[in-house]
Amino acid sequence: MKKIAIRSLWALGLVGLLLGGAALFAKPSARREAPQEPASQQKPTPKPEEQKPAENKTEAQLEDLPEPKQTGVFAAYQERAQELLDQMTPEQKIGQVFLVRCPEDSQLKETQALHPGGLLLFGRDFKGKTADQVRQTIQGYQQTSQTPLFIGADEEGGTVCRVSGNPGLRAERFPSPQQLYQAGGLEAAEADGVEKSRLLLSLGINLNLAPVADVSQNPQDFIYPRTWGQDAESTAQYVATTVQTAQKEGVGAVMKHFPGYGGNADTHTGSARDNRPLSQFEQADLRPFQAGIEAGGQGILVSHNIVECLDPQRPASISPAVYQYLRKEMGFTGVALTDDLAMGAMKEGQEEHPAVQALRAGADFLIVSELPSAASAVGQAIEQGTLSQARVDQAALRVLEWKLALGILE
Repeated sequence: MKKIAIRSLWALGLVGLLLGGAALFAKPSARREAPQEPASQQKPTPKPEEQKPAENKTEAQLEDLPEPKQTGVFAAYQERAQELLDQMTPEQKIGQVFLVRCPEDSQLKETQALHPGGLLLFGRDFKGKTADQVRQTIQGYQQTSQTPLFIGADEEGGTVCRVSGNPGLRAERFPSPQQLYQAGGLEAAEADGVEKSRLLLSLGINLNLAPVADVSQNPQDFIYPRTWGQDAESTAQYVATTVQTAQKEGVGAVMKHFPGYGGNADTHTGSARDNRPLSQFEQADLRPFQAGIEAGGQGILVSHNIVECLDPQRPASISPAVYQYLRKEMGFTGVALTDDLAMGAMKEGQEEHPAVQALRAGADFLIVSELPSAASAVGQAIEQGTLSQARVDQAALRVLEWKLALGILE
């Protein structure tokens, strides 16, 4: 009996030891959940607020919201761009914020003396010229410019082909976005973007005012022939592909016409008012721009449409609320361009030069047909205190950053 008792005790000890060892080498249990608060202490889930139209921001408020350093699409170029900006005179800074329609030869010297940020070429600038002639002309523009220039063109394909509209530069016009969709979709768009960018660069053109990011499936819309012609999701994929392709090839891409053209009339000849709710823009029109921004897009052109849900009084191109929405709601850190400030929509009821209004609103790169009066108006506004030098510096800095990103500046 005594031996049995000893053996029993020994057996019990062995079992305990084995159980302890098993516990020691067992896998750790799942992370313990934090204790739940009593129902009476749990915080209620906040109700989502309805989206409100962006408020109009004053110039001072816009300047109070600077982009954090070393962030955004130009993060790697901010320091060098600031060095270049610090070396510029006030007149040179003003000049950098203008993308000027290429002037006639008789006006070229006066225009270049004002240090424009870039020249925008139209069909007349290519008509009847060979590739060598175009190349030599553009090289001449660059050689006589103190700061290397953006040389831009609208080469959308289809109805808007400033370059390939000249058969001496390409046998056929580049196909329209809708033709590309029919020919092979995104794969065709990418191949087209590569060829287009390489042709432009071979001529000395480093900025393409494309792609058209507007959503339109209605053949009656003014903008329809220039669009992808599909829904917002498909258009978003097209825009992201086109932007990435151009920038990879070294050409600046410009998405247009923010915040979306919709079914509005032609702003080349007069004003257009869009009364759609913001929810409709967010569901469709803004999605291609958001896709382009997320793809690293560096340039967005703002239209002259009056978009009532953002600003019922001003064209988008001179509305602080529109630029505020683009920056803060959509996270855009690149260069915001205006559509041509000489268009018909900007000639109605403007008591102040639209260039001053656009800069004050938040634009960075202003398209103008005539530089001397625009630059003079900006200079006077700074002297009179209706436009700050800081706002002009901010715009010029972004333009310089973009030039650095594309290798136009070093």
